[in-house]
Amino acid sequence: MSLLIKFGVNVLKRVELLINDTLYRQYMNYNLEEEREPKFCQHDFSHHLDVARIAYILVLEHNDLNYFIKDSGLSGKLAAKEVIYAAGLLHDIGKWKEYQEGIDHASYGARIARDILARAFFNPNEVEIICRAIYEHRNISRDMSFLGERLHRSDNLSRICSECPDRSQCPKAKYKEINISGFEY
Repeated sequence: MSLLIKFGVNVLKRVELLINDTLYRQYMNYNLEEEREPKFCQHDFSHHLDVARIAYILVLEHNDLNYFIKDSGLSGKLAAKEVIYAAGLLHDIGKWKEYQEGIDHASYGARIARDILARAFFNPNEVEIICRAIYEHRNISRDMSFLGERLHRSDNLSRICSECPDRSQCPKAKYKEINISGFEY
């Protein structure tokens, strides 16, 4: 059974290729190996899927799908959904490298995502949109792309820090909104 069907997502063919890609699985395993301890904010498949779903929901709830399609030069709704999901599923793909060498996981992840995306048949325009969003997802800025901003927000909304048993030891907790008002967009 595919991971997406297991997690209740309608199968998106290119996204299915992405998550079954040997490089994607290898990098996700690297994340798991690096995050054995401490148990703060895991960057596993479940987190990636949560971010992808929340990003797509944010776009839908604000009736931005047609804008995103037109502004990004995408071929239609299915392509837009696959692009959003791919960005969410890849946004922390380079986290292991940050643990190992201290380099920014967003910029590294944007670089390594290119190979995986090409192997999953995303076209060059879609690869640029996704990789820019991955690169931008860590820090909000005035010049962010549409998808980069949605990815940033969905990444923050995917974690309820106030419910985390390790919050007092977490190095990120002091920078995150920890109350329920963080769920408002």
